[in-house]
Amino acid sequence: MDEELEEITTRRTRPTRHIKGLMKQSILPSPTFRFIIPARIRSKSHSDVVFISERCIQIKEAVAFVELDAVAEINLAGMTGSILGAQVIGVHPQLPRDSSFNPGSSVGNEIDLDLDNSPAHILVLALDERFLLFIYYSTSCASFLTYYRPMPSEVNLSEKYGAHLAVDPKSRAVAIGAATQYFGMLWLKSPDDLQQQIAGDKLDPISDERFYMAGGDILFMEFLYPQSADDKRIILLLITCQDGVGKAVIYEWKEGQGTRRPEIKEIKLRDQDRLPTMVVPLTKESAFLLITPTSMIVYQTHDLTTPKRYPSILPDTQPDRAGLWTRWARPSRNLMYSKHYDGIYLCREDGWIYYLEFGNEAELESQTSLGQLECGVDNAFDVLDVGHEGADFILAAGETGDGGLFIQEARDQPKCVQRFLNWAPMLDAVVVPSEIYDPSEKDIAHDRLFVCSASTSGCGSITELRHGIEAQVGVTAPLGDLLSIRDMWAMTNDVNGGIYVLLSHPMSSVLLFMNPDLEDGISALDEEETGLDTAQTLAAGCTPSGVIVQVTEKAIHLFVPHQLSSNTRVQYEPRDAIITAAVDGPGSLVVSAFRRCNEMSLHFARIDPIGETVGISKFGEPLNIDKEPICLLIQAFGDGVFVFMGTGKGTLLIFYIENDTATFLIDVKISIDVADDISLAIESLAVIRTASGGSLRAILFCGLRSGILVPFEIDFNASSIIGLKQKKPRRFGRTALRLQSKDNYALFTCGTEFWRVAYGPGDSPPDFFFWRVWITDQNNPAYFPVTLYGFELVKNPGIGSGLMSNCLFCFADGELLLCAFDEKAKPVPRRIGLPGNAKRLTYSKALRSLIVSYTIDSTEDPQSPFERTEQSYIEFVDPESQVPVAHRSRAAMNNDTEPWRPQSSMGEIITCIFDWTPQRDGQEYHLIAIGTSFVDLQDQTRRRGRVVLLKAARDPENPSRIDCFHKHMQVMPGPVHCMASYLDSLLVGTGRSVVPLTSSNSSTRWTRDAEIPLPSPAIALSVHHNLVIVTTSRHSTMIYIIADGTLVRRATGVAKHDGLSHCFDTDNPSLMYVSIRSGTVQMFQDIEDKLDDQTLPPFLGRAELPVSLNRLALGSRVPSFFPARAPVYGFGLNGSVYKLVALEEPETKLLRLLQNLYQRDTSIWPSSSSRRMYTPSLSAAVMASDQGFEVDGDILDSLAKRGPEYLQNLIISQDAATESSVVLVDWFREAAYAVLGESPNHYEVVIGWLRQMVHVEM
Repeated sequence: MDEELEEITTRRTRPTRHIKGLMKQSILPSPTFRFIIPARIRSKSHSDVVFISERCIQIKEAVAFVELDAVAEINLAGMTGSILGAQVIGVHPQLPRDSSFNPGSSVGNEIDLDLDNSPAHILVLALDERFLLFIYYSTSCASFLTYYRPMPSEVNLSEKYGAHLAVDPKSRAVAIGAATQYFGMLWLKSPDDLQQQIAGDKLDPISDERFYMAGGDILFMEFLYPQSADDKRIILLLITCQDGVGKAVIYEWKEGQGTRRPEIKEIKLRDQDRLPTMVVPLTKESAFLLITPTSMIVYQTHDLTTPKRYPSILPDTQPDRAGLWTRWARPSRNLMYSKHYDGIYLCREDGWIYYLEFGNEAELESQTSLGQLECGVDNAFDVLDVGHEGADFILAAGETGDGGLFIQEARDQPKCVQRFLNWAPMLDAVVVPSEIYDPSEKDIAHDRLFVCSASTSGCGSITELRHGIEAQVGVTAPLGDLLSIRDMWAMTNDVNGGIYVLLSHPMSSVLLFMNPDLEDGISALDEEETGLDTAQTLAAGCTPSGVIVQVTEKAIHLFVPHQLSSNTRVQYEPRDAIITAAVDGPGSLVVSAFRRCNEMSLHFARIDPIGETVGISKFGEPLNIDKEPICLLIQAFGDGVFVFMGTGKGTLLIFYIENDTATFLIDVKISIDVADDISLAIESLAVIRTASGGSLRAILFCGLRSGILVPFEIDFNASSIIGLKQKKPRRFGRTALRLQSKDNYALFTCGTEFWRVAYGPGDSPPDFFFWRVWITDQNNPAYFPVTLYGFELVKNPGIGSGLMSNCLFCFADGELLLCAFDEKAKPVPRRIGLPGNAKRLTYSKALRSLIVSYTIDSTEDPQSPFERTEQSYIEFVDPESQVPVAHRSRAAMNNDTEPWRPQSSMGEIITCIFDWTPQRDGQEYHLIAIGTSFVDLQDQTRRRGRVVLLKAARDPENPSRIDCFHKHMQVMPGPVHCMASYLDSLLVGTGRSVVPLTSSNSSTRWTRDAEIPLPSPAIALSVHHNLVIVTTSRHSTMIYIIADGTLVRRATGVAKHDGLSHCFDTDNPSLMYVSIRSGTVQMFQDIEDKLDDQTLPPFLGRAELPVSLNRLALGSRVPSFFPARAPVYGFGLNGSVYKLVALEEPETKLLRLLQNLYQRDTSIWPSSSSRRMYTPSLSAAVMASDQGFEVDGDILDSLAKRGPEYLQNLIISQDAATESSVVLVDWFREAAYAVLGESPNHYEVVIGWLRQMVHVEM
């Protein structure tokens, strides 16, 4: 009670902030793909694959080792809706049976078109905003070019114009259809015209368009193949259904006469065929294949009355559980095969695939069962247009479970070669905060996001959602007794094309060699051959001439791999010792810090060829130093070379080398506002650089032994040649921080954490951002390195581009890991497998463990496979676990070989897990409350529930083991969906009521009528002081007050919405976030003070999302750029994650103004002119009281990437006829000053602040 009163007092004494807005931002897109389409939209020479989800487009390329490497992500600033359909248009159209294609003679006469480097396809997307979007990549512009085509506005949005999208096989037309009644034909310009447009970096592909009415619902829409090469017909097939009658309707146009009325033929489908699951156009006889659950029917356009009917395909196993055939794909075949056959892959929803062959008369000649993919397929299915030793590569993905790239070899089962992790459907989520014991360590605090999901395979998972840079393990090499290292260097030798890795231990060093293709593996080189020393290495590098340089305490060693006789060793006098050193390989420069007796000095030398050998030539006079050096860094800026030296007392010394003369420039003392006893020793140094505004900008980073990173902005215009201006330090841990420079970014480790720091996008301002580097293993999705001793990143000289072009070497967990380093930030999930489908997930702070419930389906009667029952189980999962959860058998638990775990009775489902820590008489207890749902045996039309209390604790002798036992059980009148605690009692949402539960010796007393009825079941429940918040399934949120041992209703929502979740932030002012099923999140402020009229007060902010958020969870870390409060995370069923941030009044005004201005740029927002009447005026956007204008972080992210110059031009170029640009400039400066203070350039400062605000760091 004392702690609760202290919390209330603290909250009331905090300064009140004026919250006026809510910002939403998508931080993780949905992992499910609606379409996976092979499309060479960059160039004919790139085997690209386009992955398309609801609002995200990713480009991947099939590269060496036949894997897909992420190439780019298409960010469409003007796209606020969802993608309904996707197809590709051939720039050089070619039918499968054509021997060759002619790109057109006219193009060659006018424009020199490089066919190999020009795109072979144009991607076309149908958006639910009634737009068609065409995309291709321009090599000369180095960007994706787009073209928007609006569709008729008369079609209602709910009818989804774009639900059907098809492209003519010869790329002469595009058809777009709604779900019912309407479809349109858009005639494309000739291939010659399209090629000319691409050569001129333009895109306007549509020559004409016509729109038509179709009777009833449109089930399928496909173009049919012409019968022969000289057949000029454009044939469109529609499968419709109206009043229970199914029809196949065929529209035919003559090529070049598309504006004329089409010839229409239709046929009524048999009753059993009126709802097909798939329609496949065949390349022979303009035929099409209709697939139903019971049969396959082939229709030919010249004779629709006598189709050929074939029996349905049944799987090789379990024919009584046959699913629906849902997807098809046509693989690439050679000309000889295509002239006689049409090969089709058919895929069933459970992943079973067949291969069908049709002859020249469109008759089915063969069908072959190929086995089952390791995933469910209800969304995406296609075949790569690249061959590999006679095998096909199949791409597949579904709504649930993983997708993958599979290799299908003749007469063999498909094998997965690359997996696409999918954490949807996301059934529950929890935020695990860092345990910070010292306020000075707030910088290293971070939220860990865990979700649980189900799968069609019956094996769900717990997934930790992470974002950053992925380094995927490709090769591992155990190094015998070498379990740890001090340093490592990886070097590419341009002379012999090899990669050398030098590992250094305090007692030894070893040199490894490998070829770039890794075919010969990794081998250790003998020191007798290399001439290198086995003592500890202080520095190493490789010169442009291929000389490997090693610096030890007593000597400098040169190893010349292509000429072993030139190996050289320079030994120093016994009284001399090298303290630290640095090697600049490209500059062939060595800088060493020497100790002789009590004197220290800095020495400089070059690696020079001497006749047929190589040697070391010293230059300049040694420079005496009076501070203990720890690390050295050599950096060349233009014609000058600088040497940075870090010392043990936190001082930076800078030296300058010019004309073989070294001089001391300046020294700078690090300033950190921390405890006096913290170490300021500089362990490592790194520099990142960028060209900004035509000038060079650079940041010097100092990694301290205390885990603090100190950045310095380098001033190249200083009077002393170079100057340093310290920026804000940041703590990353409690151990030494090890840095390495990589030109425009740097990598560093601190403990087990691996980071990258780099400049932001654009030329200016020079902001730098941090991303975590995650080392992953495709063979073990739960893997992460426990210990990380060293790393080095090199460019693989054997591969110009692709997955292994960036090779990251790291020594972790006693092994050398060779990883493919991806420079683009993206979601990098980590998965812990479960033996069943996950249902509920929570985190126990007392146990430091996740608690998950999962279900396993079983069939009691083999003769009735569809009569299945579920049984639920509870398991404790370590968040750091790297192995899948194993199912515990009852026999093992009864024999005490495994700890006991609770499990439900057959048919009973665990619906709620609550980690409860009640207090009584000054002592704290820990219990786990489980809520269930089961069918009432007395009345099987209703369900009841149970509340089960468990006691759990870690075994003192084996802390990795958690023991638990049953403590209490209470039967409830309805299913238990949610629970919350009030003091030492429990509030249970059961059925349509909330019931308090207390023990006999509880200090909390409730009246007999404390149970409260609800208009609909409670699905979320929380207690804050004496405030009880209930979110119901049909009546949104209700507020109750605990008074005199009972619950008194104080407020309900004005409108009845389907509630999903809520969370409460107790900061001052208190905020309540409520999620409802329409995709809306509402934010309320200080509701405990505004409950006088029995209704909730008006919401303070609102966010409209494309997906409903099933869970809302309050984060723990407050971003430094948002002094208001911690963010709220929202989790959607489709796997997407959103961040919601409360905004103060000045921030709200500024962000609303920026967003409104940006959305008025019609060159980026093509639909803005049609939305103008619904867009608030600029003056309204500045007013913080305007609740109808939400702040969209994704839009602001797009604006931030365009830079300050664009923002300045945007403000100045606004239409002066409506509002003066001078007023806009004044508004902007006033709003920017209120948030960020005075600045000489508000545009740069605002863009820098925006970039920090929308940067994703998980």
